[in-house]
Amino acid sequence: MTPSLFEDTDTEDEWHLCAQLGKDQCLETLQDHWENFYTRDDLVAIKRAGLNSIRIPLGYWAVDLEDYEPYVKGQYPYLIRAVQWAQELDLTVFLDIHGAPGSQNGYSGSGLVDEVTFQSNQSNADRTLKVLRNLTEEFSKEQYGGVVTNIEPLNEPLLSFEALKDFYEPSSKIVNVTGINFTIHGTPEPFIFTYFATRTNCPPPTDGFYNPHSWANYDPNNPNAQKPAPNLVVDTHQFWAFPPLDNLTKEQTVEHICDFGQQIRNNSAIPYTLVGEWSLSTGITANTTGNTEQDQDKRTWFRKLFEAQNAAFTPYDAGQSSIGWYFWAWKLEYDIDAWSYRRGLGDGYIPSNISDPSTYEYPIKKNGCIDSDHEYEAKAQVTFTTYSPSSTATSSSSSSSGGGSGNGGGGSNDSDDSDGSSSSSSSSDSDSSSSTSSGAATPSARISFEAFPGLGFLALAPLVFFGCSLFL
Repeated sequence: MTPSLFEDTDTEDEWHLCAQLGKDQCLETLQDHWENFYTRDDLVAIKRAGLNSIRIPLGYWAVDLEDYEPYVKGQYPYLIRAVQWAQELDLTVFLDIHGAPGSQNGYSGSGLVDEVTFQSNQSNADRTLKVLRNLTEEFSKEQYGGVVTNIEPLNEPLLSFEALKDFYEPSSKIVNVTGINFTIHGTPEPFIFTYFATRTNCPPPTDGFYNPHSWANYDPNNPNAQKPAPNLVVDTHQFWAFPPLDNLTKEQTVEHICDFGQQIRNNSAIPYTLVGEWSLSTGITANTTGNTEQDQDKRTWFRKLFEAQNAAFTPYDAGQSSIGWYFWAWKLEYDIDAWSYRRGLGDGYIPSNISDPSTYEYPIKKNGCIDSDHEYEAKAQVTFTTYSPSSTATSSSSSSSGGGSGNGGGGSNDSDDSDGSSSSSSSSDSDSSSSTSSGAATPSARISFEAFPGLGFLALAPLVFFGCSLFL
């Protein structure tokens, strides 16, 4: 997300970065990053884009740091500042422990690469529970007004199913007693069987991510439950850039997205499910130019891919298990097009206001998938403009069939204190295969902010989440 922090070292995680720099220099480097990479203007821009929530990944060391560990403290005040900004702007917050003691997955985002020792020592679980207790006690205080809606104790854990359930029992009690939703991770097995099998020190691929269906009728405090726990949410991450899914054609990718959306929407046995991370990176775009300004075909594909995933991951009727999504991420240091929501707004391949279906290009069919046969072509060339929180756009009241105005613009709300969502009427009983603008589901947008190593932001929607991840 911010490679310049590491470019003068031979490190790729925060543990080794701080070990190499020393605590004083590491604190100075990260303090500047925490202070400046994400500002209130970013959250204002997120709000104007129609998103309604932010997801904030953080490392355990922001709360619980031992003397022998090279990490530095100092993130917590910035976490509080971000939550307060979100509260002021009527955005909800999803807190995600991206790095647990010993590392739960060995990825750079956990703070420690190629080490997965979380399960080897009970003290690691105990320390994580301590972090959870701190976060829930702090952010359930009346002064925050319930803005923190979800807390996830482990991001993408590579642990055995039984070990996960053993950990989720006490952690769910800590979180749920405050009224905050307890969120667990679940991702399709092909992802773990391929990409993560290449990690040298990771567990065998029979351990790791378990998809939403693995958690059918799961209640961490009732092994005999016949339905999911009411305050339980499954977070699944959907990426198309890793084997074997990177070999899919465009048509196959859109078909897989549609199928997955129907699976998570129409199974009442699985807990509420959100897609907590997704992007526009695929094997298809690997050999195209890196610049969407000049690449019309790439922007055309990105628009279709974005709207396909938005439609699939967003519920369109009451009682469905899916509750929305978080895009990874709001911005990056160099705004790589497939991973930057902000870049997508500037280049026009992401709708200008995700909460306004009239800004969509693709009609949404009754099954909740886009009409992939719809004809759309991006503009021949654009000039990238950083998406500004002070920019304005004309609201559109188009009622054209399919929820798309066909012009890729309009629909943004200039009011900072709006609720970030659009109201929608119930679906029509007509035989038409696509929804109209007025019949489309209220979007649930979220964004994941990757701004800090060990601290991040994500954006979500009320009831239905629309958001982005922000790594602080």
